[in-house]
Amino acid sequence: MPYSLGKSVKQHIAILAIHLICLVGYSQKMPSAYYKAEVALELNDTKNALSWADSCFNAKPYRYQYYLVKGQAQLKANLFKEAIETFLLAEKQRTGVASYQLARAYCLIGDTLNCIEWTRRNLHSVFREPESRYQLNNDFKFAHSLKEWQNLWLIEWYSPIEKDIQYARYLISNQNYDEAIELLNKRIKSKKSKAELFELRGQAHLNAGNFSLALKDFENAYHRSKRNYSYLALQAEASYSLNQNGKALTQIDQAIDKSGGKPDYLLLKAKILSKQNRWSEAYETLKKYLEYYPNNTEANLLLARYAYESGYYNDALLAIAKMLKFTPENPGLLVLRGKIYLNTDQPRQAIIDFEKAISQNYNTAELYLLKGLALLKMGEREEACKCFSISGSLGNIDAQGLHYNTCKH
Repeated sequence: MPYSLGKSVKQHIAILAIHLICLVGYSQKMPSAYYKAEVALELNDTKNALSWADSCFNAKPYRYQYYLVKGQAQLKANLFKEAIETFLLAEKQRTGVASYQLARAYCLIGDTLNCIEWTRRNLHSVFREPESRYQLNNDFKFAHSLKEWQNLWLIEWYSPIEKDIQYARYLISNQNYDEAIELLNKRIKSKKSKAELFELRGQAHLNAGNFSLALKDFENAYHRSKRNYSYLALQAEASYSLNQNGKALTQIDQAIDKSGGKPDYLLLKAKILSKQNRWSEAYETLKKYLEYYPNNTEANLLLARYAYESGYYNDALLAIAKMLKFTPENPGLLVLRGKIYLNTDQPRQAIIDFEKAISQNYNTAELYLLKGLALLKMGEREEACKCFSISGSLGNIDAQGLHYNTCKH
């Protein structure tokens, strides 16, 4: 294949640009330290990544995944020699698994021969990376002008189906769901079609809101690759979107069990539990998730709500205070805090929060009702009735009833 940026190369480059790389999960119990190392790497927390990676080796058997995560942390810390030694240990356990990382490491230290050799090994292996990961990654930039490197890419390394898979990922990442589905439909022609094709079409359907079709595709993917726990998690997401919450909970629990406790899945589990009004369980599950992802905005916002719904008002206030530091005028948080104040006989404080939210035109019908209830607790019946009247006029049935029972007699 010529080294010029042809169509397939551009497709791969676009894929890397949006960072949509498929990570396939297979059933294998992993220690908590491994997942914490992964999260630290994701957050560019090199020091903790190294510490947690080392903790993985506290118990045997040693797995190649431990060496991979440790090597990547060492590479981030510019410990190139140590990283190479670590990746070579991973290679001893499973040939090819660290070939891309070794190519990166050797390129970074300017070792041309080993950079090209490990790139070649990666392209020959089942762990072959998309061409875009070589083209766009600056770690390989110095090699691009080398004759040996250019000759390496004269070979057509990728099959037509691999190119279509990567292009489908690119389309999905750019929200071109119909085009992705059309492309994948042409590839899914029989019961022998690859699990990955069903997974990708399921992802397109899921993002397009076709939840039933997505669920069917994820089930087909899992039927073809039952060691892949990520397909169970995707099934859970589709079932959750269909309000099939009992089924979704079973699926996500299976994914968590088969993964050895992958923390990413705890957020979805908490959401499923909340749909079942199992608030305290949702709260405890979310707390576990936040041990790994303490700065996740969505999770912190949900934590405040789950704590409130569980009746853990002090915990809810702490969670709300934490988030208000970053979004001081967030109306949802202000309303939640106002409700806590209302439920704990602090109506004046509740009114302050309700009025701030009302000024943002946030759920005004409900908020005038809540403000009216706070005023009623303070003995200000006339002002409360005005609020009930406004809320009722905006369509709040509860406010209409309160206005009739409280203000008409």
